[in-house]
Amino acid sequence: MRKIRLNPEYGKEWQKSGMYFNPLFPDISPIRNFPISTKENFLRLLRGEKPVYLPVLIDMLPLAPRLIPDNVVRAFSFDYEPIQFGAPQQGGPDMFGVQWDFIPVTGGSMVRPLNPKIKDINHWEKVITFPDLDQYDWAGEGEKCASVMSGDRLNRVWILTGLNERLISFMDFDKTMIAYVDEQMKEGVHRLFDRLCVFYDDLIDRFKTYFNCDILMFNDDWGTQRGPQFSPDTAREMLAPYIRRIAESCHKRGIYLELHSCGKNDMLAPVIAESNVDIWQPQEAINDFELIYSTIGDKVCLSIPSGTTSDMSDEICFAHAEEFMDKYGKYGNVILNITPLTPYHPRVSEFLYHLSREAYAQFM
Repeated sequence: MRKIRLNPEYGKEWQKSGMYFNPLFPDISPIRNFPISTKENFLRLLRGEKPVYLPVLIDMLPLAPRLIPDNVVRAFSFDYEPIQFGAPQQGGPDMFGVQWDFIPVTGGSMVRPLNPKIKDINHWEKVITFPDLDQYDWAGEGEKCASVMSGDRLNRVWILTGLNERLISFMDFDKTMIAYVDEQMKEGVHRLFDRLCVFYDDLIDRFKTYFNCDILMFNDDWGTQRGPQFSPDTAREMLAPYIRRIAESCHKRGIYLELHSCGKNDMLAPVIAESNVDIWQPQEAINDFELIYSTIGDKVCLSIPSGTTSDMSDEICFAHAEEFMDKYGKYGNVILNITPLTPYHPRVSEFLYHLSREAYAQFM
């Protein structure tokens, strides 16, 4: 096994000089002596240029403002006074009046079962009332959130309930899957998704105006543990056209679109690329990242886990970091996905910083 050799100059850059505020995972976002800011480094990646070092997911500031009822009732609000991950909450109605209940064993919330708001998708207009966003205190909330922002990292603002997940919250899972393939129900889905895109366009505009949104993290799970919830053809017909509209809403405002989509969705990779998203964060552990990267790695910035665990020796971790760079990192077009939700070695980001600095120097 190769001996660990680290460049002393890069080691100086890696030294911690402080901590950024991270409302999602406290004490995980150090300030280091990097040659360029994490914001500029990320922007180089997203503009199709070469970064100076490997971007890391936690380099961005996550924001899921409490102003949006969905974030609070789903126990996923991250701002100036964040809800600690998994902390017990009361649940309650979301923006559309759907009732969510907090489930202590999972540390999150789910829709109260057996009483879907939409019982007939062809007549959803009779039961769904869209929120009046003018009633929210955008300026006040934006001012409070500004207190935790800094100009040298990207603001990553979340829409926690996307299109597929929103429809599931309205109809329940089984009826949603039927509606995607039943010829007599599809038109109702298209009308609803069209209207949701208009609503999200307004919401995205306010995110840009009041939260200086750089990245829109659009959460829309499309898979299960074993595979996609629907076929690629169904995704192309029923979801991709509307994800492209969300992308357009972002891009015309100078925002990049990140799709967070849990489940084993490697079969849907081509459809996701066709949807014009800038970043895709596939779920760790269950997806074939080599397949995804070989399929769409030249079209979408992929957020990829390190493949390490905390019980590895430093030498084995370093070998994994070299393998990561060889498979994914050497071209400067991926993001390292490490969070406390999945296992990783405490030095893997350090090793990948050194390896990527060396590899990307050729692009300078």
